[in-house]
Amino acid sequence: MNEARDGRQESRFGRPTVNRERRNHVGQVIRKYRTAAGMDQAALAARLGFSKTAVGGWESGRTRPDVDTIPRLCELLGVPVTELLGLPAVAALPEEEKELLALYHRLDRYNQRTVSQLMDRLLFQQDALEKARLRGEYQGLRLYEEGAAAGVGVPLPEEEVSYRTVYAPKGRVPGGADTVIHVNGTSMEPTYPNGSFVYVNSRQEVSYGQTGIFIVNGEAFIKEYRPEGLVSHNGHFKTIRAGEGTEVRCFGRVTGPVAAGDLAAGSLLEKLEAAFGTEGETDFVRDPR
Repeated sequence: MNEARDGRQESRFGRPTVNRERRNHVGQVIRKYRTAAGMDQAALAARLGFSKTAVGGWESGRTRPDVDTIPRLCELLGVPVTELLGLPAVAALPEEEKELLALYHRLDRYNQRTVSQLMDRLLFQQDALEKARLRGEYQGLRLYEEGAAAGVGVPLPEEEVSYRTVYAPKGRVPGGADTVIHVNGTSMEPTYPNGSFVYVNSRQEVSYGQTGIFIVNGEAFIKEYRPEGLVSHNGHFKTIRAGEGTEVRCFGRVTGPVAAGDLAAGSLLEKLEAAFGTEGETDFVRDPR
């Protein structure tokens, strides 16, 4: 055999064999734990169904146990598999958890099953209480896939509009809002910047001086409602006036901006979806109102 650059042994055909250092490490660990258990090689071989020569080969580093034998060997000698294979050890358990685990192992099989069943019941109750807490603290809101334009209108079809449910703390949702709308464009800047989100109460009409979402000839706009029409806060945009051929309908009143961090994300969103039963759902309504 030839020595490869990385320390592996190569056969004369150039195929790498198992690293000699690793085999030596495995052999040393087996010998250490076998000796501590008060067994000789013959006794260990008999327990595993191998010959004494096979165990001698492992301990000398000439060979090593196959993958099917390693779990039985570790269980018999009490060897952590990470130590046997020279892998980084996992973090040690806290002493309190070690004591609980030791007590569990002292139980017979029947009592271990009883403990497992009790743990299942407790976890179910804990999960139910956590879901109830989340439902009490958070509110689900519709987030429409189509935004509301602050500039050029965004189509908001009457036939079928898709939305998904998002969640915000109830104390952060102003004015009885039930909907979140994405702002597209700059006509309402600086009040509602392009790319921001707003809370909308779709059940409330808009009075003069209030901002709302309006459907103008089938396209959604976010504008302030004034006697002269639908007004932009950015003076570069014209006022939209109702007139012949222009159909205007109020979708709802804008109750305020969605602040950063209001909408749940990541693992919290996953927990809320489980609590409200909306995992991965996209729904549809025929009319956004």
